[in-house]
Formats: sequence, C-alpha cells, structure tokens
Amino acid sequence: MQISTFLSFTLFLLFFSSFKLFPIQGLDPSPVPDSSDVAFWPPSLSPSLTGSPSPGSDEFSPPSPALYRSPAPAPENGGDDSRGEYPGEIAPSRAPTEDTGSDTVRWCTVRDAFNDCEYFVNLFKQSKGYTWKSVKRDTTQGCLESIKKGEADLINLEAGLAYIAFLNYSMKAIANEVYCDHAKSYLAVAVVSRQACKDNERISLLDFKGKKSCHGGYSTAAGWNYPITHIKTLLAYEKLNDREIAGSFFSEVCAPSELEVSGVCNGCGDENGFCPSKSLYFGESGAFRCLVEEMGDIAFLKADTALLYSMEGPHNQSWSNKSIRDFMYLCPQGGCREINGYPGACSYGSVPANMIMASNSIATKKKLFVLEALTNVTNEGKASASHQISPSTQGLDVVKMVTRSYLGKSASVSQSIQEFYTHNTQANSSEVNSIPDGSSISCVFHPSGILFMSILSIFIILFS
Repeated sequence: MQISTFLSFTLFLLFFSSFKLFPIQGLDPSPVPDSSDVAFWPPSLSPSLTGSPSPGSDEFSPPSPALYRSPAPAPENGGDDSRGEYPGEIAPSRAPTEDTGSDTVRWCTVRDAFNDCEYFVNLFKQSKGYTWKSVKRDTTQGCLESIKKGEADLINLEAGLAYIAFLNYSMKAIANEVYCDHAKSYLAVAVVSRQACKDNERISLLDFKGKKSCHGGYSTAAGWNYPITHIKTLLAYEKLNDREIAGSFFSEVCAPSELEVSGVCNGCGDENGFCPSKSLYFGESGAFRCLVEEMGDIAFLKADTALLYSMEGPHNQSWSNKSIRDFMYLCPQGGCREINGYPGACSYGSVPANMIMASNSIATKKKLFVLEALTNVTNEGKASASHQISPSTQGLDVVKMVTRSYLGKSASVSQSIQEFYTHNTQANSSEVNSIPDGSSISCVFHPSGILFMSILSIFIILFS
C-alpha cells in the first residue's frame, strides 16, 4: 500500500475517533424536552401550535381550529392537574396523592387578614375527621412557599398571581368565586376623576402619559398585566419590559408587590420609592385609596372596586371621603363612562374570577371535603363578612377544568408579560457583555478540532 494512501486512511480514522470522543456542539442529538416546558406553554403562544403570527393578527387570539389542540377532557370532582395540559404531554412528577393522614385543612392568610381568616374557618364545623385552621404569613409569596412545603393547603388568589402559583409552585385552581348574575369573571378598568373627563371630552389614556398611576398590585391581572400590555401595544414598546413600560409612560407609579420581586413604587408616597406589600396602597382598595387621596391621577382596578369603597359604598373606609360621582371609567378607546359596575366595552378585558388554589399533590379525599365545605358555607351567604373571599362574591363553584384552561386569555397576558420581561433582561445582559458566549467559543475552539490539528501537524513533520 502506498504511504500516501496509508496516511490518508490513518488520518480519516483519527479524525472520526476525535468526533466520537468530542462531539461538536450542534451535531449531537437534541435532548428530550423538559416536561414542564411542554405542559405549561400557553397554546396561543406556542410556535409548535400556531407558527409565526400573521401580520395584524391579535397576539392573544387562540390559534385557528385546524392547528389548535383541544385540552384533554376535564376530570370530575374539580379537575386534576397532575397530568399534562394536553393529550400526550407528560407532566412534572408529583408527590403521591394518597391521603397522608393529615386531619387539618390549613388556609393561608396574609398579615392583618388573619382575624378575618379565623372568623372564616370558624364557619366550618369539624366533620369527616377534618379541622380548619388559619396559617399566617407576611406575604402571598410566603403562602405559596408554605403550600409548596406542605405547611398550608389553600389560598385565594386573583388571576395574575394564580398564574404564577400554577406555573412556579405546581398549584391548581379547585374552586372559583361567583359574582352577581352568576358571573365567573370581572372586567379590568381604569378609573379617573370626573373633572378630568369634563375638562377634555376626547380624553384618552394617552392624555395620562407623564401622569401618576395607581395599580392594584404588581403582576395582578386587572391592576398590572392588562393595562401594561395595552400600553405596550398602543405605543409599540416592543423593546421594553413591563417595568420600563410603566416608567416610560407614567411619571410616578404605585404598584406594591406580594412577590419576592419588588414592586414599582416611586409613586406610593415614600421618598425612597419603597412600598412593601403592607403598604396603605396595596390591593384593590389600596389602589382606589391612592386615587382618592390624589397620590395618582389614574387607577387600574376591578370594575366594582370604586362602587364598593366610595363614600356610599358598602365597604367604605375611614379614607372614603369622596362620592362615586367624583369618578368615571376611562375607556381604552377614549372617552369616559359613568361608574355602575358594568363598563362593557369600556374595559381592558375580562378576567377570570378569583380562585381557591391548592397544591397539585393535595389528597383527593381532602380536596373533595374542602370543595363540599366551601360551596356549602359560601352559597349559604355565611362568608360575606370575611375578607378571605372578594366582597362582591355571591358563592363559590367547583373548577371543572385544568387550571391553564380556566385562566384562558389571562394566562396568555401574564405569560406575555413574563416573556418580554425575561427576553429583554437577557438581551440587555448580552449587550453589556462583549465576550462571546460559550457556544460561540466552542464552535471556534472545539476540542475535536484541536486534536485533529495536532495529529495532522505531527504527521506532516514526520513524513515531510
């Protein structure tokens, strides 16, 4: 055999072996996708379901019927999120759902709502071997952590925070509040002073650019996610995250947070911009108080909040020194409307009713007991004096679908907020760091390439 043929064959074998030892990035088999990434991706955003959005399409609209995979049939007795959201999907592993022998139902409550919780749980008579108990934590985040650790069982959450509990804490909705006329949703609105509407008949949200805003809580649906998404679309703030959008549009913002991330708080009256979750201006009533006390020029609320906490309202407070006639709804498309609890098209969208959330691993026996007890007490009107449920709640109903389906468009809005916040945060970090990332470096200086060049150099020297 000629030496050139021998050398060529030898080099080929060495080159092939080097790739077996050091596979080049991008040529190795793709890893099996993490089940949580599959199970929790919103259908309206998943590229595998919808492809690229068509120009002019509504980014929150459901995909076309031909491409949409219908959710799996909802199980009985309130649903079970221990499986994936859609047929064929694999859900993250859960703790066993068999009854662990616990005889206590623990309702998690936040700060000064503990007394209300004690009143609420005392409505439930001990039966079927279970006793009700209140668990106090400093924040909603503390409650979510406690439920994850098995230190508590239940919490009532609005849709924005419920999505976070579902996505990050493996929790599911087991019951939802029911409002007047059997409504299982409410409308997200903006409320402004009547004088502002009188001064400008063509007033719109754009007239509040550079003004001060009040929000019912950071990451809440009606108070934050819906209006910030509307502003993002209105002004094409594609390169800004939610905090940057709020800071660019409003001069001051009061949006306290119940999560480990801090709120946006330079408009909450503290010169340092500090607004803990126990702030006077936290929550629905707090955001309306922020407007009443003229800390802000516009408040983003549930449709009935102003009615409940105005001077004439059934839940008026010591600070409720203004009439409902002093305020109006500000419509997203422009103009104002009288506040009557039914804003119709003068809203930022429909939000699913607040829901009772529990861990995915809650024992089936305990869950059925809780559902029976909750629906019996609330439907009899005994819980109306407690703040553990919304003041306008007429009763509770069992959630008979998986949580992602119940949240619907609200989950898509929440997901979009998190996505463009995460995307832009990562993009900003990469712009600051001028050093190529690991993948770029490995493509240029991959070990297999180094080994091959070394072997080639040796053969050239030996046989030159």
